[in-house]
Amino acid sequence: MHTELVAFPASSRSVGSAAARRIAEASRLPELLDRHPFDTDLLARAGRLLVRMGSSRGEPTDLLDYCDALGVYDSVVTRAGLLPPTLDNAAMLLSLALDLSSGTGVLLNWPPGRRAALLESLGRLLDEPRWAAAGAAASGAEQRFRADWIRRTGRQPFKRPATSGGLRIEVVAGDPADREPVETRIIVDGRPVVPAVFGRGPAHSPEYLLDNGLLRAGTEPRKVQLAKAHCTEGCCGALYVTVRRDADQVVWENWRRPQTVPGSHGPAPELPAHRFDASAYDAETARAEGDRPWSWPARTTARLIKAGLVEKPELLSRWDARRGWIGTGFDDPDTTVVTFLYVPGLAAGRPERAEESVQFRWVVPDDGTPPRAQAAAALRRLAEEDPKSYARVCGGSRERAEELGFPWPDSTR
Repeated sequence: MHTELVAFPASSRSVGSAAARRIAEASRLPELLDRHPFDTDLLARAGRLLVRMGSSRGEPTDLLDYCDALGVYDSVVTRAGLLPPTLDNAAMLLSLALDLSSGTGVLLNWPPGRRAALLESLGRLLDEPRWAAAGAAASGAEQRFRADWIRRTGRQPFKRPATSGGLRIEVVAGDPADREPVETRIIVDGRPVVPAVFGRGPAHSPEYLLDNGLLRAGTEPRKVQLAKAHCTEGCCGALYVTVRRDADQVVWENWRRPQTVPGSHGPAPELPAHRFDASAYDAETARAEGDRPWSWPARTTARLIKAGLVEKPELLSRWDARRGWIGTGFDDPDTTVVTFLYVPGLAAGRPERAEESVQFRWVVPDDGTPPRAQAAAALRRLAEEDPKSYARVCGGSRERAEELGFPWPDSTR
């Protein structure tokens, strides 16, 4: 089994959390690591399996129910200094650190102080010059983007004590090579809320939770969706909490989630209310809203374009269009993607067949200028030129698009 596991692709996106757990169990991974203590290929693959099991795209039970998880974490981290300082290994170790700091790995049954000690060990190692320079020779757009991710994120999991209490909000961008999401991890009394009580999908993005101010506490109660299932809310549910201010405290209460949680055969227990000191709560939400070292130029450009269109919706409405999703490209995160819906007659207040709108997609490549300049240029173009003349149809009603003279996208491209 050692030969097969070492030959296994180290960065296969096709291996989900459940498959990673089955591989680790079938290969008796702790025994292999004990028999081959200096095999760096085996060590790297063991680390990758842990990363896949802890992925926020998977189910937390795949890691939490893996009975050898603590021992494999211990072996990988304590021997990590044997690994060659490659880009793949640096990304794997950083992913493990992010998981141990604010991800599913926090929820394992750690002996007192052991998780903090492993995090500290990873922090010292990744701070060494040979590891800090791991991405210096990156070639190709994807490798360079991954190296940039390591530079942006490299110290994040080591900034705060692993046992901090109260409320902590961490925006975590996962390894882009694995297409991991950017999520707003909410840690209450040291435990990440979403994998602990929901486990059907990652926490929502900072653009949704933080840019919209949804976590701010006012006197009027606000129901906030913290996460939704990988499929859809209608299929497997979502996680909600009500946030309100009560004098000098902020209260999270009236949790709502599916009646069962992954890995459990019985009904999900009711969740208790949490109370936070209001001053500390306000300070933490303000810090999280303004703390953006996790972002990269194209993502910042997307945020600024969206903010501009929220402030001036007429930039699109004058062209019979309304704002859709705005973010970065899935296959090319160095591009900004602006989508909008076209409904003839919208500008005049007489929309025609609004239920049959046509969706357009405009891709804005990163030209190397500051994001604020790129966003301003994009907004100027929207003000001056009909975006239907340079964007492409990407969805909506095919019949309506062809009726209006717009070619339907070729699915083979």
